[in-house]
Amino acid sequence: MTGLNPLTWCAWALAAIAAALVERNPYLQLLLLAILLTVWIAARHDRSIGYWRAALALGLLPILFSLVFSRFGSHVLFRLPSHLPVIGGAWTVEAALYGASTGAALLLTVLVFAIAQSALRTADLLAVLPRPLYRLGTLVALALALVPQALASLQAVSETRRLRGVRAGWRTGLGLLLPVLLTTLERALQYAESLDARGFGCQRRTRYHPSRWGLADGLVLLGAIGALAATMLAPSGYDPYLQLAPGLPQTALIVLLVPLSIPAWLNAVSRRAAVDHV
Repeated sequence: MTGLNPLTWCAWALAAIAAALVERNPYLQLLLLAILLTVWIAARHDRSIGYWRAALALGLLPILFSLVFSRFGSHVLFRLPSHLPVIGGAWTVEAALYGASTGAALLLTVLVFAIAQSALRTADLLAVLPRPLYRLGTLVALALALVPQALASLQAVSETRRLRGVRAGWRTGLGLLLPVLLTTLERALQYAESLDARGFGCQRRTRYHPSRWGLADGLVLLGAIGALAATMLAPSGYDPYLQLAPGLPQTALIVLLVPLSIPAWLNAVSRRAAVDHV
């Protein structure tokens, strides 16, 4: 992805998340999905589907919850006996559409985080933090980094025990805690020794490659500001309980959301320039 300033990516992610959570019109959600897919394809080098699994799970759950717990709406899909607890009563189209719009918002939000995780490095985010927050940010980043490693250690210990003939179950769960805890503590000590060897906290921190602002950052930042302003000041305001069929969004709103795809176009231009140079 084009080497944008980390603060530029943060502004873009903020505008994209605001649009994903506020705009519930299906036409705008499809537009946002197309924009985010374009940026995601440009940002990722590997086509992992892990994010899509989490996004689809979050996208489907609100539909189920809305259908089960909501009894509002005049367009009935079917009725269950009213004496049944929780699920009894009319299951409506409005509830399904409301759950679908909420699920789409969650899916788009997960996709925004996936793009930000692919385009940003933790070191870049820590580098732009103010000096009072730098140490705290480093500690939080290291703590978060230990979570997936602890889960990987848990899986490795479980597989080792299974190969040795130990049956898996809740009774053997306590036996997994000690080796996983020891492995995590050993990895934490390695992090601490690495920070101490690099002189962390001893003197004023330096930057090997300071982040700079360029024309590309200005373009992305302007697009993010325009999209955020349009989302906050002129939202589409679609609610399936009030109006079943969504109306066409305003042209100005569409025009102001399209610039969220600028990072993808900048990446395509930079790649073409690199190929021409070679």
